[in-house]
Amino acid sequence: MKQLIKVGVLLGGASNEREVSLDSGRNVVYKLPADKYLAIPLFVDQNHEIYQISQKLLVRNSTAEIVSELDQNNKVLWSDLHKIVDFVFIALHGGIGENGAVQGALETLNLPYNGSSVFASALCINKYKTAQLLSSLGFDTPKNILISKNNWQANPELTLKNIALKIDFPIIVKPHDDGCSVLVQRASNAQELNLAIENIFKLNKEFALIEELITGMELTVGVLGNENPVALPPSQAISNYGILSLEEKFLPGAGENQTPAPLPTSALDFVKTQIVQVFKAAQCQGYARVDCFYQNPSLSPTGKERLVIIEINSLPALTPATCLFHQAAELEIKPGELLDQIIKLGLKTHHKAVISNQLDVNINLTN
Repeated sequence: MKQLIKVGVLLGGASNEREVSLDSGRNVVYKLPADKYLAIPLFVDQNHEIYQISQKLLVRNSTAEIVSELDQNNKVLWSDLHKIVDFVFIALHGGIGENGAVQGALETLNLPYNGSSVFASALCINKYKTAQLLSSLGFDTPKNILISKNNWQANPELTLKNIALKIDFPIIVKPHDDGCSVLVQRASNAQELNLAIENIFKLNKEFALIEELITGMELTVGVLGNENPVALPPSQAISNYGILSLEEKFLPGAGENQTPAPLPTSALDFVKTQIVQVFKAAQCQGYARVDCFYQNPSLSPTGKERLVIIEINSLPALTPATCLFHQAAELEIKPGELLDQIIKLGLKTHHKAVISNQLDVNINLTN
């Protein structure tokens, strides 16, 4: 019989996105091709400890329900992961799962994993640093200011004045180092801005990212590949409340994504070209999702079409409703096939030649 590759799927975690992570990880466990992989669900609690969990726990509605039934006998040390799995599929979002910490631990254990390296992961989780890098390379990003909690508490009036000198209302306020759509707020005046900033610092954040509000068609675009990445068909992200929520992005029936986005072919090609260049600039690997706004020449302040990059998600959600599966479907790639390709790309990237040579990475994105 063919030996199955044992894939440990990390899910849960301690970040604000742990419930989305539960949905992502559960979906990965269910959708991995059973003729190639043995999926092992590994729950990460809020202390970053790992537990191997049963199907009975995997179907629980929330991470809190899982925590209440964890068995200490099923705890797995990080240092012992290599004893039970051949590959780690990181389905964590935000926090240590997406900032390079888990990636670094797995590199130390010589365990291959999905997605980008330590550097790219650490870069992309920091929205301010990502914007700085992309802007320096000629990509369009929103005007922004990073304010520290210390400066805000010392002199909020001066901070508000400095913001007003650079960015006009309405303004977007969000954490600079959290997952997508986490505590993203819109402020239309100084009073709302003050409240939005206070909300960020109440969560023990040390910085708040202030951005100009970008108008245009909001897009989210998946990318797949290593040295020769390919952008998937862009999706238009439609929000009922002006700012996309986590629920609208990742829960079935909560939001709307139109794939492909209703743009002319030339505009879609422009978007995909730009997205691939952004993926390469950030040194991403395997797969990612880029959130952005497309502006046609009449809307763009430059008089030319442009793509304004909002953020790069180095470990995008893989819930059943996520746009990555919709975009792949446009290219006749089934969910299990997409996950298969993500694992193959991870094996190719993360130094497991013996295993990866058994699997042909053949990504058909020419349709």
